Amino acid sequence: MLARKNKPTSGKVLPTEWLEAVARILNETFKRQCKDQGRYFDIYGQLFSDEMLVVASFLHEKDQEKLPITCFLSCDKDQIGTPKMVRDTQGDFLDLFGLFFDEIFAEDEWNQYEPLWQEVQYKTTTYFYKITRENIVLTLEANQLLGDFNED
Repeated sequence: MLARKNKPTSGKVLPTEWLEAVARILNETFKRQCKDQGRYFDIYGQLFSDEMLVVASFLHEKDQEKLPITCFLSCDKDQIGTPKMVRDTQGDFLDLFGLFFDEIFAEDEWNQYEPLWQEVQYKTTTYFYKITRENIVLTLEANQLLGDFNED
């Protein structure tokens, strides 16, 4: 299960255009790191009735055995109550991904994973994050095989 809050079903997948735009921005912003490490950013997001979840996974291009770095960001439904709030939160999530990966790439041997959900204050808002070695692509494939995936 990807969501911060326990849910019996998956949410609606966020619009592909936005997810692809976030991936392009992160891949361009961290172009040198992507090239040096042979990796790329893959973005996934779901909207639930009480939460929005966006995941940025830094995956190896050719070798799935090389563990990724995956950052999960989540917010509560009161932060996505209107289209403007959703846009603001999505912008904050993009900023937070940049801040987290700036910190990760600043150290040669970064190893400060946070596999449990933590709070983070950004601007005047509380969001939630975790940073893992989870391969989000494999998790989604497993969920689909196990029947825990619903795009509508």
